[in-house]
Amino acid sequence: MRATEASLPMLNTTDSPQEGEMGKKLEVKCHRIISSESPAKLYCCCGVITVLTAAVVALSAALSVRKTEQISIKKTYTPCPRNWIGVGNKCFYFSEYSSNWTSSQDSCMEQEAQLARIDNQEELNFLRRYKGIFDHWIGLHRESSEYPWKWTDNTEYNNSVPIQGVENYAYLNTHGLNSARVYVNRRWICSKLNSYSLHCQTPFSPF
Repeated sequence: MRATEASLPMLNTTDSPQEGEMGKKLEVKCHRIISSESPAKLYCCCGVITVLTAAVVALSAALSVRKTEQISIKKTYTPCPRNWIGVGNKCFYFSEYSSNWTSSQDSCMEQEAQLARIDNQEELNFLRRYKGIFDHWIGLHRESSEYPWKWTDNTEYNNSVPIQGVENYAYLNTHGLNSARVYVNRRWICSKLNSYSLHCQTPFSPF
C-alpha cells in the first residue's frame, strides 16, 4: 500500500494551476486578443485616411471651381477695354489718327461708344491733361449758332464751360472747348460707361 502511494506523483492540494502556467496562459490570451484586433484597427485607420483624402480632394476641387468663377466674373466685368482709360464711371479712348467730326463719331460707334461726353469737372480736367498737345473732337454739336449745343444723344449742354468760336462742332484744346467746321481733321476722344456701371445701369450725371 505504501509502495503504491510512493509511486504516485505528488499532487497540488489546490485544484488551480501553478502560477507559472497561469501567467503563460494569460500571455497567450493577450497575444490572441492583440492579433485579432490589430487588423481591425488597421482597416479602421485606412478607412479614416481614405475618407480624409476624399474630403481634401473634394475641397480642392471646390476651391478650384470657385477660383475659376471669380476669374470668369473679373473677365466679364473688366471696367474698361484694352487701350481705354477709366475715369469715374466711364471709359475714354484717345485716337492716334485724325479725321473729321462725322468720321470720328462713326469710329466711336464701331466701338459701342460715342464721341466723348464730359459730365463733370473731374472728367474735363483729366481729358485736358491726358490729351497732350493735340486737339481732339468731342461729342458736342449744334445745327447753327441759333440752336443750343447738344451731346450725341441729343441731351442739351448746359454751357457750364463756354465754347469758343462760331462754328458748330466742338473740340477740346489746351485752353478748354472750342468750335470748328465739321470737315476739319483732328484726333478724337470716345467715351462710354464702364462695365460695372453698365451692369448696374448707372445713369450719367448732368454737367
